[in-house]
Amino acid sequence: MNRFLSMILIGSSILMIGCRSTTEPDKKKSKEPIEYKGPIIDMHIHAFGEGNPLFGLTHPPTLRGETYEGVSSPDELKKEVLERFTKYNIVKAVVTDGMRWYDDAPSTVLIANANQPVDSLRKQFEKGKLQVIGEMSPFYAGITADDPSQEPYFALAEELGIPVGFHILPGGPNNGIHLMPEMLGGMRAYNANPMQLEEVLVKYPNLKLYIMHGGWPYVDDVKALLYAHSNLYVDIAVINWVLPEEELHRYLKALIKSGFGDRIMYGSDQMVWPQTIDVGIKTIQSADFLTLEQKEDIFYGNASRFLNLEKEEESEE
Repeated sequence: MNRFLSMILIGSSILMIGCRSTTEPDKKKSKEPIEYKGPIIDMHIHAFGEGNPLFGLTHPPTLRGETYEGVSSPDELKKEVLERFTKYNIVKAVVTDGMRWYDDAPSTVLIANANQPVDSLRKQFEKGKLQVIGEMSPFYAGITADDPSQEPYFALAEELGIPVGFHILPGGPNNGIHLMPEMLGGMRAYNANPMQLEEVLVKYPNLKLYIMHGGWPYVDDVKALLYAHSNLYVDIAVINWVLPEEELHRYLKALIKSGFGDRIMYGSDQMVWPQTIDVGIKTIQSADFLTLEQKEDIFYGNASRFLNLEKEEESEE
């Protein structure tokens, strides 16, 4: 009888060990994302002036289901954005119409302009008041990058040795063509493919060009362009706060796993909704598949190299 009981106890012990071993993996905690705490470069911000129709506008629900209340004035916009420069250690920001804020943050603001005659841009550069040609956005008028009307801007940028930021999709909120036809009625999804930049990149091989908004959703075409043209980069502005977080992470992962993690740059495309800076940064910080080094590249390192900031810092020393 004792021997029989012993056999039962031994069998029970083996069963319990087996059960425990099959359930242990379920107790493992999910990987916590690593927080990057270094400097940030924002490659895509706007400084609007009086009369801009976006002031006071509530952003329609994004694909995340979020809305944003627009600030009411240029002064409120500047105050809110500059406070975030300090909060998040944003040390450089490419700001379209950046002259509006330059005196308030001269060491941070990189002045960008595009929607002006080429001669005006040249004069601004000569006065030290232009560091980037951007945001180029003929997309809103149904014009593609390879249209002859755009060629003088690319030629000027290559001549001056300054980058170009070119806007494609997304443009405005989802369904924006119908929600805001007076502002967005000229854009078309069929004009959004980043392949429209191929001939530009071939004709101007020394041009430093970055696709604003990452070229989403054309991930395979973006990979093909990045493979073929080493002078091409992307920023991930807008898509880091309008797309569902999972979709943005999927897109990021696809580019990184293909070997292009060294050409992705953070941007917000802050317009009149300063809180989009908060959301955009949080979306990158929450990506648990990114290493600390990869986050540093996206937030700072890639843009620093693209903008030649290391050479500027060396010359200042």
